[in-house]
Amino acid sequence: MVMVGHVDAGKSTISGHLLYSFGQLDDRTLDKFTKESTAMGRASWKFAWAMDLTAEEREKGKTHEVGQAYFESENRKYTLLDAPGHRGYVPSMIAGAALAEVAVLIISARTGEFEAGFEKGGQTREHAILIRSTGVRHLIVAVNKMDECSWSKERYDDIVGKLQPFFKSIGYGLSEVVFLPLDGLHGVNLKSRMGPDVCSWYDGPSLIEALDTVKLVKSQPSLPVRFQVSCAYRETDVYLLGKLECGVIRAGEELLLLPDNSVITITQIFFESTSVEESSAGDILRLKVKGCTEDVPAGSILSPSKGVGRAKATRCIEVKVNILDCKSIIAAGYSCMFHCHSIATDCTWESVISVIDKQLGEVKRPFVRRGQSAVLRLEFSSEICVETYKDFSQLGRFVLREDGLTIGIGIVLNLL
Repeated sequence: MVMVGHVDAGKSTISGHLLYSFGQLDDRTLDKFTKESTAMGRASWKFAWAMDLTAEEREKGKTHEVGQAYFESENRKYTLLDAPGHRGYVPSMIAGAALAEVAVLIISARTGEFEAGFEKGGQTREHAILIRSTGVRHLIVAVNKMDECSWSKERYDDIVGKLQPFFKSIGYGLSEVVFLPLDGLHGVNLKSRMGPDVCSWYDGPSLIEALDTVKLVKSQPSLPVRFQVSCAYRETDVYLLGKLECGVIRAGEELLLLPDNSVITITQIFFESTSVEESSAGDILRLKVKGCTEDVPAGSILSPSKGVGRAKATRCIEVKVNILDCKSIIAAGYSCMFHCHSIATDCTWESVISVIDKQLGEVKRPFVRRGQSAVLRLEFSSEICVETYKDFSQLGRFVLREDGLTIGIGIVLNLL
């Protein structure tokens, strides 16, 4: 699961408190964090320091990279991804969301903070659009800092009432979104339900109860292997981190690494910190490999090395895109950033094939405006690894951005 939301909504604090509640953050470490954060005049950041590990993150109280941790409830094992909330780190948030099956959108009930996140340019609105565009089907909306408004039902209902029509407008059904109130700093309604003495008007699930009851889509072990690489590093051996989107992989297996176009051998598979002989679709894994260096770029793909299931690298794709925002009309020659699973690279609009106009339908037109959809041909300076949406949906969704603004979201139609 991935924690998303506007800056300072409390994502890292809630993440750290979950780790503490489930025994992944011990009392000695928490005491150390408490003393150090108090010395800096930031006592309320003690739980956040379980996820914010760098000196800069701790000094400024802002997450820069996606933090990753693990915990286990009575019903499920969780990989916890804590995404940055600042608009300057949206590319990292997109990469984190691409690994998740469930998103927890943290909303601050503090006066003015919800409004700042939900107004145009706020990260509440943009993060919701982005997690939907990356294929996250299940959304839990946690209204945090309810203690600061004395658990006001009026404040909670006002926030929910403004968010519900927005979620519907971006494609979420009512059954796909769960709302709940909580107090992340003090751990209220995180692991266990709160009593009526805390909040008399809420009798729904705690955050963990809501997460445990999410009905996840079954994995696709019968499809050819597709493992998306989020990063690589060396510790004597080379390790690849990422998510197995489809298929089953086994220790000792040879796979094709694209776009490097080399055959690598998986010597060991780690799920969390445990070595396993095989793993199936949906797992976030660490693979010890032979046959490549640590310079494997994020967004690389592992696939079968032979046969019809082999993946393909390309420099040109045909896509369908919905234009959410732009300063003026956009035509062939336009350049922007392309984000797809762990890929973040420049692309150029080679041509606008057709535009879907709300009044005229599909028409031939060399440019596209805000609010329209279009079929485009995109070009890249070097090969990338994506898939068509109809074949591998999680590797066929993308986001276009420019100057910190999300321009459009879309799907891949064809690899050219």
